[in-house]
Amino acid sequence: MTSPPLPEAWQRAEVPPLPAIGPEVVDEFARTIYGRTPEGGRLTELVLRSRENGVLDGAADRLRHHAVIACPLGDLELDTVTHLPAGASAEHPVPVVVALNFKSDEVPSAKVMKAGYAVLAVDYQQIEPDDPAPPAPGVRALFPTQTTETTDETTETTEPWGAVAAWAWGLSRLLDIADGIEGVDPAEPVVLGHSRLGKAALWAGAQDERFAVTVANGSGCCGASLFRHPGGEDIAAITTKFPHWFVSSFSTYAGNESSLPVDQHQLLASIAPRRVYVASAEDDAWADPIGEYLAVVAARPAFGTDGIGYHVRPGTHDLLEEDWLHALAFAKR
Repeated sequence: MTSPPLPEAWQRAEVPPLPAIGPEVVDEFARTIYGRTPEGGRLTELVLRSRENGVLDGAADRLRHHAVIACPLGDLELDTVTHLPAGASAEHPVPVVVALNFKSDEVPSAKVMKAGYAVLAVDYQQIEPDDPAPPAPGVRALFPTQTTETTDETTETTEPWGAVAAWAWGLSRLLDIADGIEGVDPAEPVVLGHSRLGKAALWAGAQDERFAVTVANGSGCCGASLFRHPGGEDIAAITTKFPHWFVSSFSTYAGNESSLPVDQHQLLASIAPRRVYVASAEDDAWADPIGEYLAVVAARPAFGTDGIGYHVRPGTHDLLEEDWLHALAFAKR
């Protein structure tokens, strides 16, 4: 599938001065932005609740599972939905895309199914509420609060992990679930997310080396877009509206992005040699699509041939069928 040509403004854009790509940046992203993901979370139960064959005009079968994940302070229960392409079976398994949905009734299109991937998804707020003061706690309440981290030389204060990190943790648990679904081959999985869930997909891809391809669509600030490229949402805006997404100290960089020890091209590069795909929309100004593109350009030296891909399409902030198809065509290469 041919990607749309780059708009003229993208072709003229220049990469700003950035921190160098190097090793050990994932720890810095955890400390500065997302928070450290704690160890733990074990799938203990997976029950098939229903199966509908021939949905999406015959292109797929729909499976609904109930999963129980044991955490240190209790169990997390998830109700997942898997769409299997028609013909997928234990004898003929298909690769899988794991994704978080904004709504429990979101479904992929028939054309996405015909691309040959199963899609395993769950409503993201089943994992962690998207609320700075939620009426009911999510998975973060099922882990003890770790306030210090001791190495051979130092003891460091550790801030609680943010909601983006919790959603990324959930994407890894979906991959655990995929391993127990007949007709799914979890060997070369894709993790995909849009908007705030694109941020979670990138953080999941950076931490979980089982993901072969990471796809971020319209992920913007704290996703694929560069902090050091002016335009779109900035740290002041995102930490004011969504303080629960990150470690609390991240807000101290508001208005002073140049002092951040990291930038998002480094997060993309940290996933190499596994593959990354970034997607933008021309009129999605708040996500700074040019900043997303420049992060891809800056990260390219970390990847081999065809290790990182990009497209920008006309339109606004959304995850469209064409975004899915471009990403899956890249994943198949």
